[in-house]
Amino acid sequence: MKDINNKGKVNRFKFLLYFYGLFVIFIFVYKYIISPELPGLILLAAFAPLFGFMSSFINWPVYIHATEAEGGMVVNTNKLFSKKRNSLLINKYNFDSYFETDHLHIGLNILDEDEKMKQHKIKVSWMRLKDLRALEEKLKEINPYAPVK
Repeated sequence: MKDINNKGKVNRFKFLLYFYGLFVIFIFVYKYIISPELPGLILLAAFAPLFGFMSSFINWPVYIHATEAEGGMVVNTNKLFSKKRNSLLINKYNFDSYFETDHLHIGLNILDEDEKMKQHKIKVSWMRLKDLRALEEKLKEINPYAPVK
């Protein structure tokens, strides 16, 4: 199995945010330093694209890196602009079943160290379709009899 990640798609969004930040700074410099007699309506040009980003603020991007481990896989997740990284080991001994979530996540019931069932959500909304299918195929390979709840 090759590593599954969505680094390219999330990085494109990250650089789009950087470009938008530079655009806002340019508009403010232009309005207040270069041409102060300009009407305040030009500031609307700086904040109008925020409405286009609104859905992305709700569905914040998450880096996902899934790699093969002994008898299973390790899924590492990291939110954009965050240093906190979550790691999840999935193998045939701890992967029990799926649970129903929204269309943005895959829900997994996994046993922890104390043999207690924990629900884990993996955010897959920022993954390409072929990577999502590869992740689902690997999960089916780990436990083909996992019931969907």
